[in-house]
Amino acid sequence: MTIARDQAEKAERFSALHREGCFILPNAWDFASAALIAEAGFAALATTSSGVAFANGLPDGEHIGRDRMIAIGGEIARRIPVPVTIDLEAGYGPEPEDVATSVRAAIAAGAVGCNIEDHDSRTGTLFDFDKAVARVKAGVEAARQAGLANFVLNARTDPFLLGIGDPETCFAESVRRANAFLEVGAGSAFVPSAAGLEMNRRLAEAVHGPLNVMASAAAGAPPLETLKPLGVRRISLGGGLMQLAYAAAARTLADLAGSASAEPVTHGSLMALMKKYA
Repeated sequence: MTIARDQAEKAERFSALHREGCFILPNAWDFASAALIAEAGFAALATTSSGVAFANGLPDGEHIGRDRMIAIGGEIARRIPVPVTIDLEAGYGPEPEDVATSVRAAIAAGAVGCNIEDHDSRTGTLFDFDKAVARVKAGVEAARQAGLANFVLNARTDPFLLGIGDPETCFAESVRRANAFLEVGAGSAFVPSAAGLEMNRRLAEAVHGPLNVMASAAAGAPPLETLKPLGVRRISLGGGLMQLAYAAAARTLADLAGSASAEPVTHGSLMALMKKYA
């Protein structure tokens, strides 16, 4: 695969953001939201798989499929001047080669990074440890073979998200997986849904490489500014920005319709809407 100079330069810029300090990575769900992020002056942006799915009338969890997800992310990557990383969910298949195929397609579309999750959306369970590591390694190797060595694979591990045990069990398994992913070449490790500043601080100390955490408006979630001093490298917003935008629309619509109030817009409420209008 021939890599354009512009894409290689964006990959280097994006990779460099993970080497020191802490940066905020907003998540877009369509071209307009991506353009707004770029115009606001952010150094890079990510797509949100849930936001892209909802904007296209589909539930979260790989229902949108590889081709459509990458086509949307690729359109953003081709036209927006900042580095773009695409959320590839769990790689659109359980095997390491599925992840490799998705990474190659994302690179061909213009992306300089991706997210890969370690849980199977079909079963709602974590992939076996060895398989999870092999999947990350396959994605990293695919990027190298494609000629984009600075491609940043953000390896997400989901013990906290899935609630596989008590917080200490989730912590131990998250650290084990995150460090294993970094050892096979992941550019950063992502541990979402760890509650509280102290847990996120412990994660930043225990993970031996760049750590991505997610800022959230959910009750009990640490405020964004309090996450920066903990030692994390990257703070993403997930579907939060999209939910805020839709919540503003819902409030305006409720006012216009003369309703007392709008229902809260959450991941769960949007999932319910997608199923209602399936």
